[in-house]
Amino acid sequence: MGPFGKFLITIALPTLCMCWVAFLAFEAVAGASGYRTLAAMREEARVVELEVDAMRTRRQWLESRTHLLHSRSLDPDMVDERVRGVLGYAREGDYVIPRNELRAVIKTAQGPLKRR
Repeated sequence: MGPFGKFLITIALPTLCMCWVAFLAFEAVAGASGYRTLAAMREEARVVELEVDAMRTRRQWLESRTHLLHSRSLDPDMVDERVRGVLGYAREGDYVIPRNELRAVIKTAQGPLKRR
């Protein structure tokens, strides 16, 4: 074996192997599918699970509210009145008094009663 063969066996091959091992170790820690990425993905999964739990809770609340709106349990006129009140709609011929004006009228009406 000549001097080039000895160089390859004693220096070049071990150096290449060490570089390859160092590269694999780096990729295991910081690569696209490495430990840091795994930690970030676990954190992201935890956040998404919290969002799903919040959505699940909201859905259960909405289902319970819609169950209360079942036609057998409510008077249709009461439902219509409540829907119009919440959405701010009025029928033709309805009298609409804004809340701030209603409060002012009530305070004015109660004023003389409190003085006696």
